[in-house]
Parts: sequence; C-alpha cells; structure tokens
Amino acid sequence: MRTISRLRITLPILALCTATLTASAQDKEEGWTELFNGKDLTGWTACLGKGGDEKSQGTDKIFTVRDGVIHIYQGAEAGSKQSSANLYHESTWSNFRLQVEYRWLDRKFQPRTKDDRDAGILFHIHGDPKVVWPSSLEMQMGDGKIGSPYVSGDLFVLGATRADSASPDGKFDPDAKLVTRGGGAGGARAAVTVLAEKPHGEWNTSEIVVHGSEKAEFYLNGILVNVIHNMKFKDADGKWKPLGKGHISIQAEWAELEYRAVRVKEIKE
Repeated sequence: MRTISRLRITLPILALCTATLTASAQDKEEGWTELFNGKDLTGWTACLGKGGDEKSQGTDKIFTVRDGVIHIYQGAEAGSKQSSANLYHESTWSNFRLQVEYRWLDRKFQPRTKDDRDAGILFHIHGDPKVVWPSSLEMQMGDGKIGSPYVSGDLFVLGATRADSASPDGKFDPDAKLVTRGGGAGGARAAVTVLAEKPHGEWNTSEIVVHGSEKAEFYLNGILVNVIHNMKFKDADGKWKPLGKGHISIQAEWAELEYRAVRVKEIKE
C-alpha cells in the first residue's frame, strides 16, 4: 500500500515536469528562422579567399554538408596548404538575435598550422559581401587564451566600419566610458576578458543580439562577453552614417570545424 501511495503522488509530478520541459523547448524555438536547413547550403554563397594554391580545396570542398552539419575543410590533409573562405547568407537583418553552434575539430592548415584556431561570425556586412573579409562587424571565434590573437568573443571591426567598444583598451567593461575605434584594412579589435569557450571538441553556442545601429551584445555559451555601440559605415561620399542592417556570414580560416546550426530571430523594436 505504501508503494501504491507513492506512485499515486509521484506520477502526476513526473507528468507535470515533462509537460513543463516540453513547453520550454517549444518556447525556445518559437520565432526562430533556421538559416541552415541541415541538408544543403540553400540560401548561402561561398567566396574563396587567399592562402591556397592549385592543389587546395575549392569552396565546394571547404564548405560541405554532412550528417546535419556544415563541415569546414572536410577531407583536407592536416598541414596542407588551403585557402580562407567566407559563406554569406542572401538575407539581410537589422534588429535580431543570431545563434551559431560550432565546435573545433583537430586539423589545421597552412599558413596557420602553428597558430590558434580561427574563424568568425560576421554581421551588418555592407558593400560587396563576396569577399572573405567584407566591411562588417565580427564576433571572433578562436581557441586562444585571453590576450591571444584569436579568442572567442573578441570583436573585430572590418573595412569601412566603426563601432564604440566598452572601454578605452577594448576590454569588456560595461560601465566604462565609450570610445570610438577605427576600422582600417586590418580591422580594429576589442578583446574580451572572459573566457567562455568549452573544451576542444565540445559544441559552443555563440549569440549576437543586435539592435540596429545602436548596440550589439556578444554571448558565448550564455555568458555576456562583449558589448558594442554606435555602429557606422562610410558611404561613397566618405561620410560616416549609422550602420543598422546587412548580411551575415560564417568563416573558414585554416582550421577544421563544424557548424551545427545558424538561426535568426527578429527583434520587434
């Protein structure tokens, strides 16, 4: 009788917990647009960069879809000479949340065989998107330690682009006085002080929350790691104007990795 009593109490509780979890999962997915369909690269365009030779992979090999993921440099021999590349989406976005799930694999390629792994998520791409490093803003992906050249969560400002970072030295401090950081050919960098990437081989979730030209927040595995404000671009007349819209892209930069999901959710302002 005691056992039956316990079951009568426990089963409804289990049912309630299951229903709550199911509802939470549905709420999480509501309103998201999956930009990667898990089968092919419909909606995406690949662009080849520098670093390779006639034996290097082309874009059809650099970006391949396998088992529901975008595999970068699949089949390339470790240490071989490869090109960088960029994969941009045909849609443009203004106020949105962007989530990208990724994990690092093992192989690295020339000319970066001895460097930290490197890739990135670009947003607000303006001008020509058919280049590897278009004028844009980048949430860096990298397996370096704090202070290294490539650390997940760093900001890179590329081309004719500007943004205010959170502190004079570019390190994350939400209470610091904002300063303008330039955007030359090499880009300006705002480095993080929070290391939030998971151990090698585990899946990470990068999220960028963008409010037009006013503000963007970078989250890595749920941790706020960088904040930028006042995003601008230089127009054909050389004037700086608010940068509030553009394409997004994911990169291939001489390190093997996988992208499992790319999704966007519009923010109603």
